[in-house]
Amino acid sequence: MVDKNVITSRIEQIERHSYKISPYKTLSYEEFVQDSIAQDVVEYNIFQITNHVIDIIQHIVVDEDYGLPQSSYEAAQILLEKGILEENNLQLLKKMIGFRNVVGHDYISINKQIVYSILTEAMDDIALILSKITEKFL
Repeated sequence: MVDKNVITSRIEQIERHSYKISPYKTLSYEEFVQDSIAQDVVEYNIFQITNHVIDIIQHIVVDEDYGLPQSSYEAAQILLEKGILEENNLQLLKKMIGFRNVVGHDYISINKQIVYSILTEAMDDIALILSKITEKFL
């Protein structure tokens, strides 16, 4: 059974990180790429949001005995197979996980267009994924 406290605490952290990036949503792309502080704040907080989302999905998969995922991608796939997520949710999660890997491991330079797109377009989709999870498990 899912520990509701784990999910609740991660969602609270996600809300804190989301709040920190919300002022930057009003920037145009041109303003965003000219503001290195905005880029740093947004990149770091999206990185943390993604980590918390991954923690939530892995926690659900393991605690609900859906399996033992070998990766974050696999955990997200399992939630799709269990009907908790939809295909578009899975695709967003895969992109977020990929972005997190780039930021966390500094594999390549970070694409500012992707960061800006996550900031201005994907945050609502992340909230939708979290609402699906809270509906089912909280």
